[in-house]
Amino acid sequence: MSPNPWPNLKGIHVFVIDDNEDSRRLLEQALTYCGALVTVFQSAVAALEAMGEYLPTLVVSDISMPGMTGLEFVRHLRARRPEQGGLIPAIAITAYYEDFAALSARAAGFDAYLTKPMNFVTSCIVVEHLAGLKRPEDQPAA
Repeated sequence: MSPNPWPNLKGIHVFVIDDNEDSRRLLEQALTYCGALVTVFQSAVAALEAMGEYLPTLVVSDISMPGMTGLEFVRHLRARRPEQGGLIPAIAITAYYEDFAALSARAAGFDAYLTKPMNFVTSCIVVEHLAGLKRPEDQPAA
């Protein structure tokens, strides 16, 4: 029997921001399957407003959205004080795979960059890594 490749994201609260309903739904399902609590937003503005109420562990945001883009969103996020979410890890997602897009995402303040269509196991592993989690099998034996 092969080991389960899906990471355990229990205790992680992820904001998923994407204007595409199918992308939001699929990413929500993958992260929920791994145990994360997921809140989805159709716009970056709505996600920023929600951060006035509570802060997620991590944010996954599409780059190309109408209104406020993902790049603008992460710039707003990084301008906040740490206690207001300014240091929350952020993952950019986009359908465009270009070196320029990856550099733009990093320069804007994203910590990682994933392309669509996404490998959902890989996406969950990146979330796990950025959230600072380790799988139980990675922990040293007591």
